[in-house]
Amino acid sequence: MFSPQNISVLYVEHDSSLRKSTTSCIRDEGYTVFLADTSMSAYDTFQTHKIDIIIVDCKSENNNELELIRHLREKDFLLPVIITISQTNKQLLLEAINLDISRCLVKPYTNKELLEALEIASKKVLFCHPMSSTDLKNGFHYNPVSKSIITPNERLVQLSKKEYLLIELLLHNKGKIIPYSIIERAVWDDRPMSMDSLRTLVGGIRKKTHTDIISNHNGTGYKIDS
Repeated sequence: MFSPQNISVLYVEHDSSLRKSTTSCIRDEGYTVFLADTSMSAYDTFQTHKIDIIIVDCKSENNNELELIRHLREKDFLLPVIITISQTNKQLLLEAINLDISRCLVKPYTNKELLEALEIASKKVLFCHPMSSTDLKNGFHYNPVSKSIITPNERLVQLSKKEYLLIELLLHNKGKIIPYSIIERAVWDDRPMSMDSLRTLVGGIRKKTHTDIISNHNGTGYKIDS
């Protein structure tokens, strides 16, 4: 049976009353919900939290929401996106389709329609991420759905966004040295990364797992051995 546990939703809606009522409906189903009333605040939230699904209210009079989706697509091409619109707009819909949205809901939509769209999107999240945890040696495992570490005594240790981005980057390239420049691009989102901040990040991961999980190759980069 489908369960929304560990699925996080970023809900971008300008109307405060609709935002409040819809959020209550989504949370009652067990989803974790993050709220934003502008595209800029939505992007900031996406940068700092684990987001599995995004719901965006698209206004026909501007392209801010579509630009937001374009930016998010550059970061995560598998991210399920549900858009809501107040009226049908052929051009907007064509652009949204080209951005590979999961579902379009025309206002006023019912809670049932919204939850059905969320369930389909959630299954895409679960299908597109490996369900089995990844062995990190010494009894530690990485859970790609909850973005957490499972310790040898079955304790769940939550990772920060930068921590799980780095682990996933290295796991996707097991046995390969990932250069500092690639880490900066993927984990720091092309923002300036100091070597001290990178060492601190790696040190935090080692404290949550074990000292040999990530190996450093001085002057080159880091890797996780296969």
